[in-house]
Amino acid sequence: MLKAEALLNALSNIMPGKSITWPVYAGDDVSDAKIVENYVTGFFKTGSLMPIPVLNLGLDIHSVKTEYNDYFHTYLIVIEGVVIKLEGDK
Repeated sequence: MLKAEALLNALSNIMPGKSITWPVYAGDDVSDAKIVENYVTGFFKTGSLMPIPVLNLGLDIHSVKTEYNDYFHTYLIVIEGVVIKLEGDK
């Protein structure tokens, strides 16, 4: 499957009211992992919706999980939440 097809399939499953689990970072750069972790944790702690701009939706984040694979030296950041329609959208 092409990357574009995979992205389209993932986006088509994102709709208001749906609970999702979203791996937002998978890589080996500690700086990038920390930036992403801080970004999503900010939305989690404040209760603000994290924007999903392509779809004009937001994500109400319920959890942020960061894992480090000691063998491969990689980071995985996964968020869970509920997709919400942004105010003002019809």
